[in-house]
Amino acid sequence: MRIGERIGTNLFASAAAAVFGLVGHGVFAQTTGAYAAGVADAKPGDVRVIATAAIREPLNAVLRQAEAAIGKSIVVEYGSARGNLKDEILKGQDFEVAMLLPDVNDELIAADKIAPQRFEIARAPVAFGLRGEAPGIDVTSPAAVKATLLRAKSVKYAPTGAALMTVKKIMSTLQIANAIRDSSKVAVDVQLAPGEYEINIYPLSEIIPNRRLKNLGAVIPELQVPVIIEAAVGKNAADQKTAHALIKFLEGPAIEQALKDDGMEKGGK
Repeated sequence: MRIGERIGTNLFASAAAAVFGLVGHGVFAQTTGAYAAGVADAKPGDVRVIATAAIREPLNAVLRQAEAAIGKSIVVEYGSARGNLKDEILKGQDFEVAMLLPDVNDELIAADKIAPQRFEIARAPVAFGLRGEAPGIDVTSPAAVKATLLRAKSVKYAPTGAALMTVKKIMSTLQIANAIRDSSKVAVDVQLAPGEYEINIYPLSEIIPNRRLKNLGAVIPELQVPVIIEAAVGKNAADQKTAHALIKFLEGPAIEQALKDDGMEKGGK
């Protein structure tokens, strides 16, 4: 599948994910069969990229430019960095570039699956997204966040997602892990009655494109652990030279506006 076809599938999958409330989970295999095999579908010579869903929108925006820069077709598989993507790599899936999280890359280096050198591509704050009609929601202080989460009919996050460190910090700092109505493992929408609401905790880059959610803004600094997205070259990459060329492109200015549009910033800042 060439990149033009792959981008079309990406857009379809993104829309489907938004409809079914799965954008935050970011695992395309859950929403369309086209992504069931992911980079395993790549043709010889394609540059295979495995990437956290947190960077999906900015990366999609510059894929054609990236192809022109490196002179090869790119196939991207998006998913959960700490979930299906890490599992695939540990089971032996080869690739040219992985765009994952620091703790995941630590594990992959220890397993000899990626080269030691890592490149920070982007940072994203974790944010709150509101589903439901509920006026006066306040997330501007630790006490307000605690009250808002305790009153929520549902608190949704991806249990292996990029925002997990922030979720853990919120729960431990506010001491509410056992008191909230945790819907992180509920696959379907929690039904909301009038006046009830659900709080979603995901990278801002996943909340912005989800039209079902109202963006309440970034989690306050006291509870925030920004998502850092690092690129690394696969230890068994078929074309390491091109893999490094792609990373160099992503470190350059071409992706900066797309990152800003999605609530992110360039890495290394």
